[in-house]
Amino acid sequence: MPNSNSNPSWPTDVVVYMNHDLNLLRFMETFWESAPQIVLMLTVIMQEGKPVLKTICSLSTVAFCVTTYHRCLRSFLPDKKKQPIISSIVYFLWNLLLLSSRIVALALFASEEPCFIFTHFFCSWLVLFFFAWRSKTKLMDSAGGEWLYRATVGLIWYFDWFNVVEGQMRKQMIVYHTYILVDISVLCGVWYWKMSLDPPPLEISFLQAVIISGAVVSVYIMGLICKIIYYLFFHPKLYKKELIGDIVNERQGDEVDFGTRASAPGVAPVDNKSDVFCRIPWMPSGPNQQVHCNKRTKKLAENFYSRSADGVEA
Repeated sequence: MPNSNSNPSWPTDVVVYMNHDLNLLRFMETFWESAPQIVLMLTVIMQEGKPVLKTICSLSTVAFCVTTYHRCLRSFLPDKKKQPIISSIVYFLWNLLLLSSRIVALALFASEEPCFIFTHFFCSWLVLFFFAWRSKTKLMDSAGGEWLYRATVGLIWYFDWFNVVEGQMRKQMIVYHTYILVDISVLCGVWYWKMSLDPPPLEISFLQAVIISGAVVSVYIMGLICKIIYYLFFHPKLYKKELIGDIVNERQGDEVDFGTRASAPGVAPVDNKSDVFCRIPWMPSGPNQQVHCNKRTKKLAENFYSRSADGVEA
């Protein structure tokens, strides 16, 4: 990534702004591309008996990408609220367990019902997209962009939970994980049933099939336990106003005219009256040190970290 000190056409605030967008795109790409590819790869492995080491590495990569997105959101936490590195380790662990269980269950089902997996995805996505629409998300600037974002949320929810609105989300999260746990159990049950009717080329006994099905469900439950541990001991309990990056009132001597500053190639000058400004923890501090804030990432940080005004955690 270019260094703002060596290249005056790339101000530090613009680099941070673009880095936040890049992390969000990587996070979405993980569920657009990587997760479906792992399901396909694991399905082929189960059908042909290829080594599974590559799949384990791929699952870890997906969980690591989600953790990187989480660490990007941490940039909006005040210094005294910053989480220790162990919080990211626990975050990585529960995402690895939940994603692994979900992807393996889908791959098991696809290995026996390759046609019905598309029906399962489409029907599940429609339900999840409906709930994303009912959540009344407000992340994009245009109506078309917002509908595309909601469709993407439905895709992400097909694999993992994703906070889309701020405030109390505990009930929605419980309903979601209950739905996914039941779905995983059904997928594994169908796989075992098909195995008993038409055994695959792989030499897997019925006892091994039962153990595999039970292990997949158990891994998801273990992931839920790790997630509860994270929220109990490592998740900051903040209100929206405590997050860094609130809109700064225009005061004499505090305004920053981004329209007159050089910007990165392809990045249009920004009118300071049409966007928000924020203070980034690692930036130089001072009365006039305000930088361009990525309002999308800021909004996602509010969804993940802030609790409702009545003090109920998200």
